[in-house]
Amino acid sequence: MTKLIAVFISLFAFSVNAAVISLDFSSSFSDYGNQFENGQVEASNGGASLTMNGNNWVAFEGPFVIEQDTVLEVTFFSSLLGELHGFGFDDDVIFDSQDDYRNGTNRYFQLAGSQTFGVQDFNTYQTVNTIETFFVNVGSFVTGTFNYIVFINDQDVEGVNANSVYSITASNGNFTSVSEPGILSILLSSLMILFASRRLKR
Repeated sequence: MTKLIAVFISLFAFSVNAAVISLDFSSSFSDYGNQFENGQVEASNGGASLTMNGNNWVAFEGPFVIEQDTVLEVTFFSSLLGELHGFGFDDDVIFDSQDDYRNGTNRYFQLAGSQTFGVQDFNTYQTVNTIETFFVNVGSFVTGTFNYIVFINDQDVEGVNANSVYSITASNGNFTSVSEPGILSILLSSLMILFASRRLKR
């Protein structure tokens, strides 16, 4: 009986923790807005972090669901700041001057940089070589479903290798779909382990 209770406790704990989603950057990305000029973009820390060097904007395919209560925990690091560092959302990989630049600035969130673009409420990163965590209440600025999440490491000056390191966790489990075992399959596996252990004791 004790083991059975433990199974259900662990199952409940899993269901609670499953609502927190961490983005995996190990999948392929697209050149966003033809802004991949130079440098390198790669996943690090087992896919939990995105490292960008040079002058590039990249997009990862979703979909990504933003609700009113969606908050993203964004960890950011840079050893050399460029003109724009941040992230945003779009339905395609084209950076349209009208829809995206003029009318879509509430979909982009700047964290650092010498220029300004998008939501400025979180543009506070100034001390290089430090790690800063932002709690970005994206649902207060925009809601809906978007096909792509965009990451920006913009530096147009030649010979300057600006860099960014991003990691993102969402409080809303609906933010993006992830591959994880279903609750029912976990329950069945746990019960099988429980019954197997009882048989071994006989």
